[in-house]
Amino acid sequence: MRILQSVINGPEPCSYLSGQYSAMEYARIGGMEEGDYTQRLDRGWFKFGSFLQRPLCHWCRRCYSMRVPLDEWQPSRTHRRILRRNAGTEVSIITPPVFTPERLTLYNRYRTIQAALRGWQQANLTETGYTEEFVRGPAPMTEISVRENGRLIAVLMADEDPDLLTAVTHFHDPALWRRSVGLYAVLQCFFHAQQLGKKWLYLGYFVPGSPSMDYKRQFHPCELRQWNGEWRRVDEPDALK
Repeated sequence: MRILQSVINGPEPCSYLSGQYSAMEYARIGGMEEGDYTQRLDRGWFKFGSFLQRPLCHWCRRCYSMRVPLDEWQPSRTHRRILRRNAGTEVSIITPPVFTPERLTLYNRYRTIQAALRGWQQANLTETGYTEEFVRGPAPMTEISVRENGRLIAVLMADEDPDLLTAVTHFHDPALWRRSVGLYAVLQCFFHAQQLGKKWLYLGYFVPGSPSMDYKRQFHPCELRQWNGEWRRVDEPDALK
């Protein structure tokens, strides 16, 4: 792996937990070999665009890398309802992702709503910004998109290494929140990873008590990476509170 630049940001207000502070280390990647990303994931890093990042909040230690064993995962009753609710949609999977104005508009609209509802940082990406974050990257990238009557309603970005997929980020039409179209896109990522014969699906970080992360509690069994580097298995959602 070729690292071009390393930066540490913070402490600054945490975007996951109100009243907390966070510090993150970022590494800009110039190139990755097969298997490099798996090693970094095992050390608590996660990739976003051309950057690796990991939390350095030693005063809190509530960010846990999360992965789900795909040979054990199956959709729950709630998941099956979401699948039925969105059965009339069209799911497409492309590698690598592409840029279109439609995708950019959907992303910026989603982030605007999340900033108002959850206090997320406002993001108004340009074509260049979208391309740098979601289209170009040092690891193989895949886009899972969901359309209804030809209209784009959800997008999920995933990275790939030999034994795994990582669900990097997803965004969707906020007006369709009752149908859980964002979660529907995540479920499609699970199915895709299983079809590829992957061992793990990584879901980024899980932060107990964070409203933005609460949806991840429904994916179990799972494993959480502890701050000492060990992976701890969790079988029941109540253990993720």
